[in-house]
Amino acid sequence: MNYNNLPTNIAVQHTEIANKLSRRLIQLRAARTLWHKDMNQFMDHILRVNDDGLSYDVFPWIIGRVRKGEKSSQPVSMGACQEFMPVVLRFLHSDRDEHLHIALVMVQSLLERFWEQLLQMSHNHLTSCQSGNLESLYMILVTTVERVRQLCSSKSPEVAKEANAAYSLLEKL
Repeated sequence: MNYNNLPTNIAVQHTEIANKLSRRLIQLRAARTLWHKDMNQFMDHILRVNDDGLSYDVFPWIIGRVRKGEKSSQPVSMGACQEFMPVVLRFLHSDRDEHLHIALVMVQSLLERFWEQLLQMSHNHLTSCQSGNLESLYMILVTTVERVRQLCSSKSPEVAKEANAAYSLLEKL
């Protein structure tokens, strides 16, 4: 290691980190503004920015509204959940425990929120009022079964616990 350039290297890295954090804060503030105004614009923003840090920051917000369901002042629609699934899938295949954990919580929350409709879908008892969003969400969730099963034996107790909870629901579909 060259110690002669150490102060310069630290200064450069500090500036880079400060710039990244500043951009992330701006994106998070924009997301928060959209969160309170319009769920569709919020989701569009999160997907357009395509930043795992920002997605990780807003996952708890989305999970909270998914869990509240129709009791929420601005419920998250099935369509919005379906649009967010690529982020969930990316996190399910991450090597970071915190990403795995939050994605598994999201999968479990979606299963619980839309359980009756998903169960009907799995038994081919569709009604004419069910949307393509249900079919798409169902298909995406079904594709997660093997990955979630693998995560049941994770070394992380938090990941294994959430994976087991999600897997027990997924295997009933």
